Amino acid sequence: MKVIHRYILSEIWGPYLIALFTFTLVTLLHRFSRLTDLVVAKGVPSQLVGKLLLSLLPQFLAITLPAALLLAVLLALGRLGADSETTALCTAGVGMRGLVLPVLLLSMATFLASLFIGWAGIPWGQRNLTESIARIVSVRAGAGVEEHVFRDVAPDVLLFPDRVSPDGTGMTGVMLSQRVEGQDPLLVFAKEGKFLPESIDRTAGLLLSDGTIHHDDRRTGAYRIASFREMEFYLPKRNVDAGGDRASPRHLTLPELARKISETEGTGSSANYRYHFHRRLSLAVSCLAFGLLAIPLGHSQRVRGKSPALALTLAVILFYYLFLAAAGTLESSSPALMTLLLWVPNSVGLAAACWLIWRSESRLVFLPDLFGRLERKK
Repeated sequence: MKVIHRYILSEIWGPYLIALFTFTLVTLLHRFSRLTDLVVAKGVPSQLVGKLLLSLLPQFLAITLPAALLLAVLLALGRLGADSETTALCTAGVGMRGLVLPVLLLSMATFLASLFIGWAGIPWGQRNLTESIARIVSVRAGAGVEEHVFRDVAPDVLLFPDRVSPDGTGMTGVMLSQRVEGQDPLLVFAKEGKFLPESIDRTAGLLLSDGTIHHDDRRTGAYRIASFREMEFYLPKRNVDAGGDRASPRHLTLPELARKISETEGTGSSANYRYHFHRRLSLAVSCLAFGLLAIPLGHSQRVRGKSPALALTLAVILFYYLFLAAAGTLESSSPALMTLLLWVPNSVGLAAACWLIWRSESRLVFLPDLFGRLERKK
């Protein structure tokens, strides 16, 4: 590797780590108050809360890795341009193409890290998240639930409370759903509910009052309703230790998702398997697209400071995630269009980056020096 390549890498590496830490911290900020409340107000052991936080990292890193790479390359090339080092490099015969190798190496490393996260990191995080919530409920009943939020308090058991008491043990307006293998879900609605902590002879559970049990048996065509004044519902011990619903797409690795798509054709109710498969791959490939696209974008900067780089990063990220959000709304209705939307930003970014870098030596000015013009007007 040439000296100039090592120099470019050294300029990118520092901002890359700082941006990755900052973006990840920002995405986790809205969780910190809830996690702190678990430790301080509800007495959940800190090691369980730490495991819960660790379980959230893979899904956030899948998003922050490409964003950090884009910002780091823009900052590094922007600083080179602001200090006229880009001009000096061009005079020495090192143009835009000469910057590709170090950026491509870092992009490839980020791509492999993101691919590993999508391959095994996200499924591991989701399984541990479900297991951690179940453990928290068993240690400190009610600590893992929130008002107006559907929560898997145990595998195959979904809980939705309308109101939760300050100590987290009492609830009103309770809806509980339990999935039974080979049968339709069992729904329970109760006016009030109270968590029962785990003891030596029983697992954690719920004490429900003034409610009804609903079950739609499609095999017989019967819809059954039973009312109760008080009912105790205990979480099966083996489910608490199981670590999650492994049939959920969030719990499956990329090869497992590919097999599910092959078995179910990835359409209809199984379209979410196809969506999660392509979304994880698209996020990994975006590291290559963002890294290469940052070269011509950063090369066009002439303004000293971080504002232009941050503005460009936010604009590109917003453009990219608008397509991801649009694809998510079409996962069941139009799988083909969903797949297209997931890959369009990467295709456009890679094509634009390759074309601009290839034409960089031909004096074709595709990106005007907007930043320099703004600076001269000041």
